[in-house]
Amino acid sequence: MTSPRFPRRLVLGMASALLAACACGVQARAAYPAKPVRLVVPFPAGTSPDVIARLWGNAFTQSTGQPVIVDNRPGASTIIAAQAVANATADGYTLLWTVNNTFSINPFVYKKLPYKAEDFVPITRVLSVPYVLVTSAQSKYLTLQDLMREAKARPDALSYASAGIAQGTHVALARLLNQAGVSMTHVPYKDQFVPDVIAQRIDVAFDASTGAIPQVKAGKVRALGVSSPQRIAALPDVPAIAEIYPGFVGDSWHGIFAPRGTPEPVLAALLAQSQRIVASPEFRATLQGYGLTPVGEAPEAFHRFLEADARAWAQVVKANDIKTD
Repeated sequence: MTSPRFPRRLVLGMASALLAACACGVQARAAYPAKPVRLVVPFPAGTSPDVIARLWGNAFTQSTGQPVIVDNRPGASTIIAAQAVANATADGYTLLWTVNNTFSINPFVYKKLPYKAEDFVPITRVLSVPYVLVTSAQSKYLTLQDLMREAKARPDALSYASAGIAQGTHVALARLLNQAGVSMTHVPYKDQFVPDVIAQRIDVAFDASTGAIPQVKAGKVRALGVSSPQRIAALPDVPAIAEIYPGFVGDSWHGIFAPRGTPEPVLAALLAQSQRIVASPEFRATLQGYGLTPVGEAPEAFHRFLEADARAWAQVVKANDIKTD
């Protein structure tokens, strides 16, 4: 399977456009934005991507004076939102705020998609989303090693939940099981799965840090590990899974994309605003409080990351024969 291919010309063009904007672009920056910006988010209001997108939007409005209208388009593993932006006018006033499913997982589990990577220009990866491996606070598994020892002794006897087939919480745990050389039974959910973990109807699950941290601090679940390369500040006593399984990374991410054909000065202005927001102490502190990792990388670095991310998840999808109906 090949990785989704973003137009490298457009990505490189953003870098030169940004330099031009710095040199003589006061007028270009003044020209954009000249009206409200619609930010399409493929999740319901109140979810983690929605909350962080609105924080970004508020900061964007404070900087530019133009409102950011968050348009929640949930459903179909981000496909509905992605299609809406792919078909939008390429003028910088309709943007996609999305996660890894859109470009790193969906192309490998769906036979047909109503969009392709080439329909978009990546602007910036705003942040990384660690997953927290959780079990019930009453569980007998006190450490990740405890869990994996039993999983090895009893193949497929233990269960793990996810937010659905081919969702990030599914493929990330499949990746961990592959690396550990064990197998468990996958139980996909359409709604919240953590209550069943708490009640010990499910043995274990990956949950995004934004949802897991409050449950850990409330004493409802026990954290066995985090999917990021290092420990996170919000859970300093919880080991990174990579400490036990070197090289393991299972994080998701949030990124901003524009439709293909968006003018390069507009892309440069969006990048400059986004990097300014991500660099601000207030925004960074808020993200870190949720267990999120600020990034704010430039488009060429984001492009390289997307290609590597897609290759990695494609291997997991293939190795585990993950398919959707």
